[in-house]
Amino acid sequence: MANIYLDYAATSRKHFDIVDKNLNLLKEIYANPSSSHSLGKKNAKLVKEARLKISNSINANPEEIIFTSGGTESNNMVFNHILNRFDGGEIIISTIEHSSVKASARNLERYGFVIHELSTNKSGTIDLEQLKRKINDKTILISVMLANNETGVVNPIKEISKIINGRDILLHSDIVQAFAKVNIDVKDLGVDFSSVSAHKIGALNNFGFLYAKNGDVEPFILGGGQENGLRSGTSDLLGTLVLADCIEETIISIPKLRKLKNYFLEQLKNKNIEFEVNGMIENSLPNILNIYFKNIEAQRLITYLDANNIYISGGSACNSGNIKGSRIIKEMYGIDRASHSVRISIGFDINKEMIDFVIDKIDSLENRIKERNE
Repeated sequence: MANIYLDYAATSRKHFDIVDKNLNLLKEIYANPSSSHSLGKKNAKLVKEARLKISNSINANPEEIIFTSGGTESNNMVFNHILNRFDGGEIIISTIEHSSVKASARNLERYGFVIHELSTNKSGTIDLEQLKRKINDKTILISVMLANNETGVVNPIKEISKIINGRDILLHSDIVQAFAKVNIDVKDLGVDFSSVSAHKIGALNNFGFLYAKNGDVEPFILGGGQENGLRSGTSDLLGTLVLADCIEETIISIPKLRKLKNYFLEQLKNKNIEFEVNGMIENSLPNILNIYFKNIEAQRLITYLDANNIYISGGSACNSGNIKGSRIIKEMYGIDRASHSVRISIGFDINKEMIDFVIDKIDSLENRIKERNE
């Protein structure tokens, strides 16, 4: 069996057909989109068309899309906006945020801002009642991710928007993991900012965008004034075109991903493997499973599957390869369960035959462990 990659939540396998198509296009029109000559203008038109396609995918206006190097920069851009617009205040984030949100928030403490963190329950979502208690007249920003990158559980962003409706509180949601995998309408959600990374849907690394309502955000990188003066740097034409094309491919794949996710769970049950799903599966992304295996430690399972060319994760890949147990699962259930939990994330090139092979390997390892413990 060839490599079986089940770590799509860390990064997706690239849609190389889309990359190649756009590379071939750029062999003919390779100019800087900001150039005033006709070749540059052709590329500027391509960027404009791609921006429209990308903005339509979340029901935004084209001028509200600011291209960046990805989710981390986009998240940092939001907190830079807060630093430059406010002379202090209180910010609410959740304990399950991406490290770029947590680090950016903590950085603002150096400037007198107060940071509050929302805990999560065993369903994997934030507690709205706790949020209500933390909001006060000094609150200026709430930042809660739409879907968690380790459990796939979707947070009630629209409900948060309703809670703060009529108050001068900005709402940011990191939608990196959810983008193109669930229907996202930024107007319906009521967010002021949303962050996206292209590589999560098979597009290129080091590319993404920030949605800023009405294009209202403080510039983060200064220079030539690209992106309406909000984020300078030569336009990444290839990254833009590939992202725009990958959106539709991802949306098309959603029914297949959901079926494979359910099939994975069915096969675990059929083999009588002792497991539980972490988080509320009925309110989660179509491709992510976080599974607690009662009899198998996470590190042992990861190592065993790796030796069989099967690649899964013990948690987020954004912590420099740290596999000591997911901090998200520790927050939800405690360290013991976290040490037996792994993330399975399915992508467009996975099929039932591959899943059967993976399940057989998990079953084999569990049986070996049980035999040695008898």
